Amino acid sequence: MRLLARPIEGDPEIVAGESAIYGLSGLNAACQNSDLKTALDLSETSRVLLIGSEGATDPEIYRQLVEF
Repeated sequence: MRLLARPIEGDPEIVAGESAIYGLSGLNAACQNSDLKTALDLSETSRVLLIGSEGATDPEIYRQLVEF
């Protein structure tokens, strides 16, 4: 959630709730594991569609989770 809330320069901010980030978490883990990355045929030119259908359902909890 923090990665999406505070992206690298040039990327848009995305408000995503707790259950909306599992796909991104899995992709991030796969990219850090060379065997899994190879099995999924992921490279720097891969395009992956992730769907997050939940935003900040509780704004106060969201704020607490994305603060540093």
